[in-house]
Amino acid sequence: MFKMPLRPPSRSVGVRFIVGAVVLFALIHLHLSYEGEGRVYQSTWRWRTGSDREQNQSPYNGTFEEGCEGLTGFDRVVITVKTGATEASKKIPTQLRTTLRCAPHVYIFSDMAQSIGQTQVYDSLDTIAPSIKDVNADFDIYRKQQELRDPEKIMTELSDMRDSRMKDDLAAWTLDKYKNMHIIEKVWALKPEMEWYMHIDADTYVMWSSLITWIQRLDPSKKSYMGSLALINDLPFGHGGSGYLMSREAMRTFAVTNNGTAAKWDSKMHDECCGDWVLAQVLKEYKMDLKNSWPTINGETQSTIPFAEDHWCQPLVTLHHITSPEAEQLGSFEAKRKDKSSPVTYEELFNNLVSDLIPDQLADWDNLSKDGIVPNIASADACAHACQANPKCLQSRYDGAECTIGTKHIALGKKHKPKDGVRWESSWNKTRIAEWVQRQKPCGKPQFPHQERPSKWLDGSR
Repeated sequence: MFKMPLRPPSRSVGVRFIVGAVVLFALIHLHLSYEGEGRVYQSTWRWRTGSDREQNQSPYNGTFEEGCEGLTGFDRVVITVKTGATEASKKIPTQLRTTLRCAPHVYIFSDMAQSIGQTQVYDSLDTIAPSIKDVNADFDIYRKQQELRDPEKIMTELSDMRDSRMKDDLAAWTLDKYKNMHIIEKVWALKPEMEWYMHIDADTYVMWSSLITWIQRLDPSKKSYMGSLALINDLPFGHGGSGYLMSREAMRTFAVTNNGTAAKWDSKMHDECCGDWVLAQVLKEYKMDLKNSWPTINGETQSTIPFAEDHWCQPLVTLHHITSPEAEQLGSFEAKRKDKSSPVTYEELFNNLVSDLIPDQLADWDNLSKDGIVPNIASADACAHACQANPKCLQSRYDGAECTIGTKHIALGKKHKPKDGVRWESSWNKTRIAEWVQRQKPCGKPQFPHQERPSKWLDGSR
């Protein structure tokens, strides 16, 4: 059994990590070099998860369905969404209205069956044996949800329920790890033999034009498991929130050839950390190693992506930790695209969305500047002046004690609440940022991770 030495704190706040005897692993976006088939894109930046982001409202007033025109290939892919009863009624409607608006084959899996509008939500845990659930404290919240049945009461009364073993962990997150493998088996039973299956969370945003273009270049008859690489105990897995893509043959190997795998693991999951990590180790046993597909499968929001030269021209399929306003914002961005069937690249996302959101300066804000430290700086104004004096500086941040600058990466960032009277302030040199953008080489046709064959988009025969 893949047993962890110690169960990590909750990932519900947006950061996931595991504590060993002497090692702390940052999990969510630890994208390390990993040998596998195809090209691996490696950034010099240690990507991080944002929280407390500014609630940007979408300016789009049309219908998002307009953005589906010209898109084809939907019949080739199934989307599964993993959620929970404490959040489903809040997150799923926005996701269905924005990123999943064009998708015909969407299956929502939770820890309680319910309906959200016309959408059926399936209980991914209903087939777990009572002999396992009834004696397992991890299912305390599951039992309470079954008693309440009312989604509104569940969100109000159980959203803050804690794990009985580790009080810093949300009970809903502890339960979540049991879902991943059951979802694979259940969706295969509901919609078997599709070419591709994209597994995401309720706060994941999928760029459809990019996904459809990508799968046209992949072979579903091969066992493929692709995602954004993260590590626990030096063992790679596809980070669930960023999304992971499985081919028809990979799904069949798990759900048919090795039918019953999820049930075999139900009694063991109590001592494990995370469902996506365990899934990866099981898939490895079945001869399916993770194919690292970062930065195409990405775990940041549009605000926390550190835009840089090394992935400027790469196609983008997923974003993670997307709030409802951010989903509306991305939906508006997609709806306004002139060529809605072409894949979205980091370049396009920055030039047509993020660039317009960047101000000159902002108080109570962290713009994630991390490329260097300027010594002997005692104020935000002095930090901004120091950036101005450095011809390579694109942005800066003063945290009340230290001035850090960005010379290689550009990010909007996230809100930072004052603490003990100390306020963080961020600034951007928009003139230099515009010049940096102009210096980037034209992107040309995007190359996807592990692509094996040209698509209709690639050869221009759309």
